[in-house]
Amino acid sequence: MEARPEVTDPAGDESPAVSLSKPAPERSAPPQQAQAELLEPGPDSGPQPEPQQDQKPWPPEPGPPEPEPPEPEPPEPEIGPEAGGQDERAAAELAGLGDRIDQLTAALSELTRLRVRDTDLITRLHDDVTRLRNGEIAIALNPVVTGMIKLHDQMVSLGALSDPASPVGLLHAQLLQILELTCAVRPFSPEAGDRFDASHHTGTRRVPTADPAADGTIARTIRVGFARADGSVVRVAEVEVHRLSS
Repeated sequence: MEARPEVTDPAGDESPAVSLSKPAPERSAPPQQAQAELLEPGPDSGPQPEPQQDQKPWPPEPGPPEPEPPEPEPPEPEIGPEAGGQDERAAAELAGLGDRIDQLTAALSELTRLRVRDTDLITRLHDDVTRLRNGEIAIALNPVVTGMIKLHDQMVSLGALSDPASPVGLLHAQLLQILELTCAVRPFSPEAGDRFDASHHTGTRRVPTADPAADGTIARTIRVGFARADGSVVRVAEVEVHRLSS
């Protein structure tokens, strides 16, 4: 830098030297600080207006709803060779199930028939066993029954029926009770006018009659018969029978 000459007073007074050099420029404040200074109110400034609050804008009024677009129709399935094969397989499976159901129905019917047959067979076997058992018991008791029937006839001949309160009559009543309880045999006496039955009656005498309706009927019982509880006859009854006279 060039040295500038100092200017002195010609009067000889010494005065402070005046520098002819340029004064240094002042530094400017940063822009933010300057803006803040501008915004700050000064002492002479009047009342500042209050800052207004932020006002939100009114929402727009809703318009009419837009029509919804129609739903697209699902596309029709395409029938191809694979779908046809599946239908055929399903039909074959259904046919197989139908055949199986028919077989099961036939098997169930056969089982039902066999069950009914077995039940009937068991019933017949039970009846046969019962019949054989009763027959064996009857055969074993036949001598006892025959002897008690003869005793009955003797008591009747002694007047057991004419005087039931007599000792013979009382013994006769006890004999009939024992015969029924132990051997299931009871006496039976046909009534006059009953039709003659050769399986239960035996005719000892004919009685002539002029009434055609009385022909073949019983006129009187001579001796009672005896039968078991199952209806089998132990001894037939002796009776007189009406016969139409010529």
